[in-house]
Amino acid sequence: MLATHNLTIGYTANTIARNICCSLPEATLTVLIGANGSGKSTLLRTLTGAQAPLSGTVTLGGDDISGISPRKLALRLSLVLTDRTGGGGLRVDELVAIGRHPHSGFLGRLGPDDRDAVERAIELVGLSHRRTAFAASLSDGERQKAMIARAIAQDTPLIVLDEPTSFLDVSSRFEIMELLGRLVSERGTTVLLSTHDIAPAMAVAGNVWAMRRSGTESELICGNPDRLAADGVLDTVYENVYFDAEAADFRRRQPMRSINAAL
Repeated sequence: MLATHNLTIGYTANTIARNICCSLPEATLTVLIGANGSGKSTLLRTLTGAQAPLSGTVTLGGDDISGISPRKLALRLSLVLTDRTGGGGLRVDELVAIGRHPHSGFLGRLGPDDRDAVERAIELVGLSHRRTAFAASLSDGERQKAMIARAIAQDTPLIVLDEPTSFLDVSSRFEIMELLGRLVSERGTTVLLSTHDIAPAMAVAGNVWAMRRSGTESELICGNPDRLAADGVLDTVYENVYFDAEAADFRRRQPMRSINAAL
């Protein structure tokens, strides 16, 4: 679905990671993890064509992503960011309908199939009761769900999400991860997401991309989560924590001191 070939990412005066060679198999969910500042967002921007690589290439379905036109790219890849977006004057259904524009032709008119795709996406993320509400009135969590619904309505074979569970409460975090897992198993969608919500993500992940600091730069290690855990790779991603395979989550090496115990 997507692959990197000797990819080096970063900025003119700051190389973040180099010689990245990883691939996304079709119909899998891949979780990208790493400490803040390790370069996860830069990697996602580079993989989706929003930022040019310093060297190397990214291919989507075998095609160099830099040579794919914006419209054709929007038919093959959808992106959900954590950045605050506009659209406050749009209703939820209107905001989600933007995802159908790559399919709607020159005039941008939505047909019955487009409207059905919008309604299904809104229902999938649990926003049917807010479909006519203005985006400006949404909570942070509801807005995030609306942006995920827009990506679902876009109906691309690949969805890339940067921290999709930001702003969501605990219950909603599990709901969104389960939803993304269903997109993979029921629709054959390929999903790549970065997250710090490890336990919900690991429950549905088929692959893990671990970005860890190595000197002044980062390196990306890709593989099956069980193998990366058994090899101790996950223990080296964050400082002062280790990966607890039984809990499928990270734990502090030194337990936190209880305030009640101190009292």
